[in-house]
Amino acid sequence: MQVKRIFTLLIIAVSLLCYQSPLKAMNYAADTAIVILPTPGTNPGPDGPRSPAFIPISAYYDSSLSSVLLSFKSNLGEIEVEVLNSTTGGYSSTLIDTQFLYSVMPITLGSGHYIITFTLPSGQQYQGEFDVN
Repeated sequence: MQVKRIFTLLIIAVSLLCYQSPLKAMNYAADTAIVILPTPGTNPGPDGPRSPAFIPISAYYDSSLSSVLLSFKSNLGEIEVEVLNSTTGGYSSTLIDTQFLYSVMPITLGSGHYIITFTLPSGQQYQGEFDVN
């Protein structure tokens, strides 16, 4: 009985050590990590720094796919994603269902400096910037 328990714990420990999340796999293929920050004035709570903000979205731009690879820490529901090419003025907006925790969003507005804004169903907004050459 004791040997079986030790063997089970050993299998679990090795599995956890070997586990590589899809986001880490995407990170190796991605060119640019997009820093996502809360948009001031859209998040509940007192203004000013109190503690590090929890950011429920991770994003990477992959030039080989001409896409933004998205990862969500939990099911956030259906979120609106707005992409603005501030160089050319190009704009697109789409709704993404986050139930699968990962999504790929093609970027079709050409080269330039991009601002990407995520709006959650609660109204909270998060924003990031990246460049496409």
